[in-house]
Amino acid sequence: MHIMRSISRLLILATFASLTLPALIGCQSSRGTSTVTPSYVSLYRAGKYEQAYEAAKAFPTTYHGSERLIAGMSLAAQGNDQEAKTWLQPLMHSKDREIRGRAQATMGLILAKERSYKEAAQHLNNASNALSGPLKGWAAHYSAEEYMKAGDNLRAGRMQSVANLRGPITGASSSGGDFTVQLGSFSSRSRAQSRVRDAAPAAVSAGYEKPRVEMTMSGSRPLYAVRVGQFQSPEAAKAASAKFPGDTAVIRMN
Repeated sequence: MHIMRSISRLLILATFASLTLPALIGCQSSRGTSTVTPSYVSLYRAGKYEQAYEAAKAFPTTYHGSERLIAGMSLAAQGNDQEAKTWLQPLMHSKDREIRGRAQATMGLILAKERSYKEAAQHLNNASNALSGPLKGWAAHYSAEEYMKAGDNLRAGRMQSVANLRGPITGASSSGGDFTVQLGSFSSRSRAQSRVRDAAPAAVSAGYEKPRVEMTMSGSRPLYAVRVGQFQSPEAAKAASAKFPGDTAVIRMN
């Protein structure tokens, strides 16, 4: 049994934004597209955000704007949100859907931190429209959260429906407590769902909600975590974890 702290939403999505960049930004040459990863991407993925920013800032401007995206995300990861927005803003209308979507998502989460709920929701909505796969669901889910905070329940419901269609990627409810029980962490959504099905009877028997799947990060690798319940203290969560077979962990939610 151990206690872990969840990574912040901003850093989760910012890290995701770099995961597939090498496939998007192969260096152009007269012989075609290479798969060489620019130094600013490698530095960012290594968590060296200050160096990644300097490398991206010095990189020649490209048609896709990946260097600008990494510069903005690196600044955001360091908490320099105002300068990050300056770098990200020109990418809001990028012709590259993946670059545009990641920039919109990062901008949306910055605005969410600033409690600009309506604007944050719209950026995350736009990000969901541009992105695909799990990232589409993530952006839609957080867009729904911000619409809800802005009092726009209709749009919140629509975006949560989009998130649900992209698979079982959910966030914990804002009520209940700061701790939850993690029943496993998996590299594939299908394995996580299998764990949800296996654990559901025990959860119902113990009087808890159905286990949920949340996307988390391990370094630069996305994982699907299966979690259940929300508790006021780690002791309460630890006691609840004993009701489930297999390895469990108590997670503090941010």
